[in-house]
Amino acid sequence: MKNIDTIKDVDFEIKWEGKPAGLWARFLTFLHLNFTTYQITKDELIIKKGFLKQRTNTTELYLLKDPDMVMSLWQRIIKVGTIKVIIDSHSKVERAGEIIMIKNIRDCEKVRKLLRDAIEADVMERNITYFDKI
Repeated sequence: MKNIDTIKDVDFEIKWEGKPAGLWARFLTFLHLNFTTYQITKDELIIKKGFLKQRTNTTELYLLKDPDMVMSLWQRIIKVGTIKVIIDSHSKVERAGEIIMIKNIRDCEKVRKLLRDAIEADVMERNITYFDKI
């Protein structure tokens, strides 16, 4: 019988990890009360939220498309931004068409590019081909 505690074949390399860094989030981080974490791995986008009841929302990267960056005036002043990414509406998942927001992160442009490259790498690794409808 295998020991459940010794799982060795799990590939969970985190390419990027961050927390919201807006004014309120910085204050909460200073008090150690910021419980939202964003992670990009080789094949997933992971969003963890909550203190008493922690929720983890994972989305496969190949389902995502069009990572866009939004920076309001206040965000530009404090040097943070928001990444908006869409779950492909042609996919057969329940959340198709949903918009995922990665809010108030530092180095937003670099993280958006890293996410875009990770999505492209995951699509290429899985040999997925997209066809546009005309």
